Amino acid sequence: MTMNSTPDTPDTPPIGHHSNKIFAYFLLFFLVVAFMFGFVLVEPFMHTIILSAVLSIIFSPVNSRLYLRLGGRANLAAGLTSILVVVLILLPTAFLVWGLVTEGMHSMNAIRSWAGRNDFNELMQSGRIAELFAWARETLPFVHIDQATIQARLLSFTQNFTQYVLDASATLVGNMAKLILRFFLMIFMIFYFLREGRGIVHKLKYLAPLRTHQEDFMIDSLQRVSRAVLLGSLLIAVLQGLTGALGLWIVGIPPLFWGVMMGLAALIPVVGTGLIWAPVAAYLYFFGEWHMAAFFLFYNVLIVTNIDTILRPLLMRRAAQVSPFLIFLAILGGIHAFGALGIIYGPLILTFLMAMLTIYGEEYKEVLTSRTGYAQHRNEP
Repeated sequence: MTMNSTPDTPDTPPIGHHSNKIFAYFLLFFLVVAFMFGFVLVEPFMHTIILSAVLSIIFSPVNSRLYLRLGGRANLAAGLTSILVVVLILLPTAFLVWGLVTEGMHSMNAIRSWAGRNDFNELMQSGRIAELFAWARETLPFVHIDQATIQARLLSFTQNFTQYVLDASATLVGNMAKLILRFFLMIFMIFYFLREGRGIVHKLKYLAPLRTHQEDFMIDSLQRVSRAVLLGSLLIAVLQGLTGALGLWIVGIPPLFWGVMMGLAALIPVVGTGLIWAPVAAYLYFFGEWHMAAFFLFYNVLIVTNIDTILRPLLMRRAAQVSPFLIFLAILGGIHAFGALGIIYGPLILTFLMAMLTIYGEEYKEVLTSRTGYAQHRNEP
């Protein structure tokens, strides 16, 4: 007796439309959970990752040229470029911070010693300073100005600043092991991004639910801002800080601390370095150094200020579609939200937002332009 053969049947019934939706929801749920746990893992190093990615984008042209000259040896090219990043950026930054803290403390101690001297009132009543006080009392009679208040506020400011620097230095020393770990992690990540950058971009483009030209537009926008806006702004700030420090050294003002302050002020549109050199020129004038004040004033107006006027259009022409006012707001908002790294994060977030708005406007162009109100607005003279 033989067993009747039966036709083969699938182990599971075919998935219907309703089952497909349930499968998609489960997949989306577990994808979100995976992203959340992944973010928890990398969140302590998020600043290091983003900064490494930005530095990799900036130095990727150097890496590409080394890759071609070295016959396609990606590891060697990425390693040499990473060493170049350390030599050009990270080591000078470390020495600068150390010198900045040292000279800043010296400057604040000198100001505190000067403000606490017994002859402070005599100094305030001499020469052009007395004339300034007389003019202020006559012009602003409703404002109470006296030497004792100024002396007390100067002492309070210098004491608070000195304590802040001491606390920051103690925190820096206490976190030295963590900083060294992050330093080496950053170098490794720069090396990895330089070596695997194209593969990472290709994978992100494959996973992104955008059209190919939209993905290219997004990536190009972020790269343009990283190289043009960030590198251009920082380079201009460094050049203005260096030339400003030279002028400060000539007139006898501590150049390192106030030169760095001038470089930071260069990132602020409109006022820029004038936030530092104008009070310094006024200080020299009111304390009798009128020839030094005149030299310092003309030096900054003719040289330091014109660095921004001449170089910014040349260095940032590729990012001309980004409004300087929006960049200014992005930098201020970034600093408020993320601290010092907001100088980098702010413009990047702004660029991402503008790129997404552009893609949205392109994707729904017909719907947006078909609205009656918009059409009437466009036809208005």
